[in-house]
Amino acid sequence: MRKKIVGLFALMLSVAMITGCGGASDSSSSFATTDEYDGGGFDSAAGTFYADTSNELADSKMASVETAGESSLPEVPQAAEEVEEYDTSRKIVYTSNIDIETKNFDEDLQSIKKLVQDNGGYFENTSVSGQAEYGGRYASYTARIPSAKYQGFMENVGTIGSVTSSHENADDITSSYVDVQARLKSLKTKLARLQELEENAQTVEELLEIEDRINDVQYDLENYTAQLRLYDNQVDYCTVSISLNEVVTYTEIKADTFWNRFTEAIEGSLSGFVSFLQGLVIVVVYLLPYVVVIALIACMVLYILKRKGKVPTKLKEKKKVEKSATNSKPDSYAGPTYSDDDKKQ
Repeated sequence: MRKKIVGLFALMLSVAMITGCGGASDSSSSFATTDEYDGGGFDSAAGTFYADTSNELADSKMASVETAGESSLPEVPQAAEEVEEYDTSRKIVYTSNIDIETKNFDEDLQSIKKLVQDNGGYFENTSVSGQAEYGGRYASYTARIPSAKYQGFMENVGTIGSVTSSHENADDITSSYVDVQARLKSLKTKLARLQELEENAQTVEELLEIEDRINDVQYDLENYTAQLRLYDNQVDYCTVSISLNEVVTYTEIKADTFWNRFTEAIEGSLSGFVSFLQGLVIVVVYLLPYVVVIALIACMVLYILKRKGKVPTKLKEKKKVEKSATNSKPDSYAGPTYSDDDKKQ
């Protein structure tokens, strides 16, 4: 009985000692955690910022350390984020060019304008050159058409005049669109965390560094937002370039054979020769007043020179006659001559 009492006492003493050690260990662990955690802010030992978390404090501090050579301001600690859905639908940018010949320039021009308005589009650029009295007018338009009505518009515009060429291009920008969305999401998250750290800044230097980082993030946000809006505009509205050329006869599309090329060469040569003659006549008519004036001036100059040249000619003829008359006079005495001695004898 005595041995049982002693054994029971020893067992109770052992349990008490184990319980006491466990409590002391728990108390020490709790104290150490409380001492290390200060509710978030700036860690002077590490020289970094950390968020108000107790379970991931060490990880937050490590994630916030800047790489060597960069600013002492830390990266914002990573935390769990809500999953944001991206717009991954197919993003296609349509652009096309169409050249049209017309014999009724004014009517077809109004038809194109009406067709663009009826489809909810608008014109980015317009250009019209030439005059009605001379013909050969030319118009160039850049229209933006809603993508939902793009195919119908292209079918209808092809019925205006005679289409000589048409080109369409489809550019898939889905990957670029999703990439911009991901960058925007990341920047928004970073901005929110920087704003939280701004509220916990303890010194003016810390506040200024955080504000600089916030300005950089906001600048990137504006750029990516503008790029996303540009993508949306390109996807929502297709770009169509339309050229309208006034002609007398439509260009005939023929098969590419030797005979067709031969006849086209002859027709082109004759047409070019006729155009040359027409141009030459026009140039002559244009220069005719100047030619008449120049001819009159030349006639007057020649007349004056001719008048001046008659007097010297008469004088020369007179002198020539006098000289010839002088040379033709006979001598008064043509016999022998005598000296004084001969006369004395």
